Amino acid sequence: MEGKRIIDKLNQARRALDSLSQVEIIDDWKFDNELKIWFLHLGISVEYETPYFPQLSQWYIVAESEYPKGSIKVYPDVVNSINVTLYHQSNNSKVEKNGLWRKGALCLEVNTISDFQSEPHNVDERLLYHVKRALNWLEAAAKGKLVSDYEPFELPEFTLSKILEMKFAFSEDVVTFMQWESTECRYGIAELDIYKRKPFVYYVKSFKSLNSNIEHYTQWGNHLSKSVISPLISTPWILLNQLPVINEWQAPETFGDLIDACNSQHIDIMSVLKNVVSKIRDGRRHLLLLGFPIPKVFGGDPEIVFWKALYLPVLSYGNKTANGFRTNEQGWWLRDKIEVLNRKTKLDWIVSENWNPQEISQRGKMNDFFLRKKMLIVGVGCIGASMAEIFVRSGVYNLTIIDYDIFEVGNLSRHVLNLNNIGEIKELSLRNHLNSLNPHANVEVINHTLSIDEEFKTNIDLDRYDIIIDCTGENSVLDIFQDVDFRKSHILASVSVGLGAKHLYITMMSGNDFNFTVFYELISTYLQNEKKLYAEFDLPRNGIGCWHPTFPGRSDDVWLAAATSVKAIENYIISKSLRTLSLVYEQRESDGIFEGYEVVDKKEHG
Repeated sequence: MEGKRIIDKLNQARRALDSLSQVEIIDDWKFDNELKIWFLHLGISVEYETPYFPQLSQWYIVAESEYPKGSIKVYPDVVNSINVTLYHQSNNSKVEKNGLWRKGALCLEVNTISDFQSEPHNVDERLLYHVKRALNWLEAAAKGKLVSDYEPFELPEFTLSKILEMKFAFSEDVVTFMQWESTECRYGIAELDIYKRKPFVYYVKSFKSLNSNIEHYTQWGNHLSKSVISPLISTPWILLNQLPVINEWQAPETFGDLIDACNSQHIDIMSVLKNVVSKIRDGRRHLLLLGFPIPKVFGGDPEIVFWKALYLPVLSYGNKTANGFRTNEQGWWLRDKIEVLNRKTKLDWIVSENWNPQEISQRGKMNDFFLRKKMLIVGVGCIGASMAEIFVRSGVYNLTIIDYDIFEVGNLSRHVLNLNNIGEIKELSLRNHLNSLNPHANVEVINHTLSIDEEFKTNIDLDRYDIIIDCTGENSVLDIFQDVDFRKSHILASVSVGLGAKHLYITMMSGNDFNFTVFYELISTYLQNEKKLYAEFDLPRNGIGCWHPTFPGRSDDVWLAAATSVKAIENYIISKSLRTLSLVYEQRESDGIFEGYEVVDKKEHG
């Protein structure tokens, strides 16, 4: 019964294709029992001639068995269709097990084909939508317009090894591209470290020539700068002239493919490998790094070196030489060419990612002007630690935290640290946590409380920092800032929350002379009201033992206050205001609907 309902829906969807004059049904829906999918054989005609496929080409529409749910793919017929790989197409080199179609599915996403509405999900329209997009794709391919200038550049699909749980990370941008442009060395040995295991994450620390000169050094943050393994892993690297592809836009799948791709750019990769593999004959498998310049957009000039890693087979070593040859480099290399790295050897590509700040922060980073500043956060309790995490995740890498406290079990309800940190020095554990959030984070810690002597000199050089944020909620800290003789201009902010974090108090100012009188006057009425509430409020107990009250406030209140404070400080800095701005926020709700923080009082002066 279920099978009949599905075929009825598929037939209903197929009838909608009658409206397309360029599409003809060759074979109706059939079910593949092994693949557990339905497929429909179509002919699609286009107006323009192209060397890649006939004007009337044949295609298979493949739908999962819960149509209209599930995926829908369009694959080229093995005989009368595309046999190379074009832009916006999966690797087209392999044939499906049933022998009917190639696996080079067309990429029909919204961002690859213009002038189409978002995908419908009903029976009548979903199949029609995909076939229309396939028709549009073919017409664009026939015109040579599958990609347009200034469209974001995409790599071809590299077939990844299904048995290797590993990843390779590098860091490249336009600056490092210029550094690569200025060096003549094109191959050598790279030094890799391992960030984590299962899956293994390898990351490159340096690229060296064969005579051990450092050609390029990768600057990582504090977390990755510390060597995890010693000695570092030696890995051959080769910088190619361009992206290695064959059959138009197909990534190499065998060593033969790679040889052909490199020959097309006048690089004899086997001769280069002969020079570098002598450094890694140790009976173990090693990565091979292949770099190539790529643009940011199709049709643009190259701007970044992308590194793609593959896992080499075990090279010849010891007594494993070609027949009749001695156990030396000549004998080992001859065996490599015949048995290990021959044209049929499969390439085990692994996931390779650019972990440059410009790449990994694209989903959400702060203004670049803000990111260039050095920041100090004084006090990393729940509000300070939450703000620090937001800053680091948003690309603020040069951050210093100052505090002196032990992380207790009572902190778990609203602090960013966890059970593993109980009994540890809070700021040291927080530093490690923050540095682990991003490979480029350089969070430092000052394991002291801020103090000032009789000559108005602090125990910490505050002039090192562009932005200073106080999260202690203590007037004594603001008094220090007020008394210090700063040598340079700073942006200074203070953030604190009231009872239950229902109120949030922020003051922000710029200069080298700070006064908090107006801020104190602004918040005094709110603080007095909270003191009265303290007397009536059943304050939570700080653990078992000698009774001591703790400040109430749930983690969601703290995070909301932290996020609001970060946005307020960012806006103040971007505006480059020289005035002092003091704000009082209050949590609001109306008719049972939570509305968030709202500014209920403010003072601006200076």
